[in-house]
Amino acid sequence: MKVSRFKTVPGTSYGTPKEVWGFRTRARRGRPEIIARDFLKANHKFLALEPHLLRRTRVIESLGAHHIIHQQRLHKVPIHRAYVTVHLDRNGRVYLVKNRAVPRELLQPSADFEISKTTAWQKARRSVTKKPHGAIVIKAEPIWFPLKSKLRPAYKVRVRELKPRGDWLVFVDAKTGLVLGKYDNLASASGVADVFDPSPVIALGGTARLLKNGKALTPPSEAYTRVTLRDLDNTGHLDGRRVTTNTTKGRVQRKDRRFIFTSDHPGFEEVMAYFHIDRAIRYLESMGYRGPRAIFNEPLPVDANGTKEDNAWYSPHDRSLTFGLGGIDEAEDAEIILHELGHAIQDAICPGFGQSAEAAAMGEGFGDYFAASFFAEKKTRRYQTLFASWDGIEDGLGDPPFVRRLNEGLTYESFDHSDSGDEHDNGQIWSATLWEVRSALGRDIADRIILEGHFQLDGFTTFARGARAIIDADRNLHRGRHVARLRTIFHLRGIGPVE
Repeated sequence: MKVSRFKTVPGTSYGTPKEVWGFRTRARRGRPEIIARDFLKANHKFLALEPHLLRRTRVIESLGAHHIIHQQRLHKVPIHRAYVTVHLDRNGRVYLVKNRAVPRELLQPSADFEISKTTAWQKARRSVTKKPHGAIVIKAEPIWFPLKSKLRPAYKVRVRELKPRGDWLVFVDAKTGLVLGKYDNLASASGVADVFDPSPVIALGGTARLLKNGKALTPPSEAYTRVTLRDLDNTGHLDGRRVTTNTTKGRVQRKDRRFIFTSDHPGFEEVMAYFHIDRAIRYLESMGYRGPRAIFNEPLPVDANGTKEDNAWYSPHDRSLTFGLGGIDEAEDAEIILHELGHAIQDAICPGFGQSAEAAAMGEGFGDYFAASFFAEKKTRRYQTLFASWDGIEDGLGDPPFVRRLNEGLTYESFDHSDSGDEHDNGQIWSATLWEVRSALGRDIADRIILEGHFQLDGFTTFARGARAIIDADRNLHRGRHVARLRTIFHLRGIGPVE
């Protein structure tokens, strides 16, 4: 039963095969769990397994196959999320293996269980709430917790938070008492929705089917994308770990979590805001801004239809986003949504950001850049430097239309310091500069150093200080590998001196 011709997906944690498919073993009669056991024994070297450490936990029968799930254990204690599943058809032919097991060479505990289960209960409960009677411990069990290629002894503790309601799994190191991780089971449900990603103009490749006699038409079905809404709670509202629409009047509710609306439905803007903000914050987390470095520590409130004006804004007073319904509804264009999120990001990192003319312009420029950079790979080259083509379809500039663009040949000399100077116009100097940084260094590096630079700014910052902060971020993150190119970009834009 050894596998010969096959395809694999290597695991990112250990490098061992995470999935093996593209094969079928010979047909065999017998109990599916016995066939699966024999297959794992025959291929244990290839999969880097110790079969005797696998304990069968479930045998699931579907219409066309059997699915045998094994939990990896060490000293009779389960290893967190370490499982192996074997899938075989009705004729006993194995055709797929999924392997999340810790490879045999790493099966060495890095410490012993030292703290008591009671101590673990107490630490888990305090990590969820500081209220004396705000939570109760339901269950605790010993596990091995894989951490940086080491197995830490731990307790998996289930804690029920009473108000607000939460059902937490907390992992407590059984030697040090430190919390290794936790998550709320009540906030882990998924929903499904239709959205614009980022807009009908981009989805359809132009405005031909969206504009007639200067008026926007109803987008056709091809303009929508079916997406998953992640981490919803159990209320049926659009409430999650990273964003909530609880400030929206008449908010939509779907107990089945199916938010399938067209743009003329009042709940569509809510769905757009939830999906795009949640995904963008996840992107920030993927860059490393999570845990103690998280930019947002609680769900960001959104009023998806808070005004009839053709406007949207971020309020630093209650740290919330509001989107209007004038013209094209603001939350129908995902670039508008992420622009406003850009303001929230800046305020979360640097409270009070934007109190001087240059800082305000940097706020607008960063918002345009953040949206354009996030969606650039979804656009053709023609649209990549155009911001908000759907929101600007009726009264925007140019053909194709846009609200602003990020490739203007502007320099700091064109900054309007007069009382009538507009921060959006001045912001195009900064957004063009940031876009040039992205073009020179690529999205991953540019987004990270631009975001990182905000941590040393203040509410009255200037273009020159912003440029210096980006250079400092490159020194801190990349040992100054890109400093020479950054200096050239800032110099040609008339921004300086930067050091």
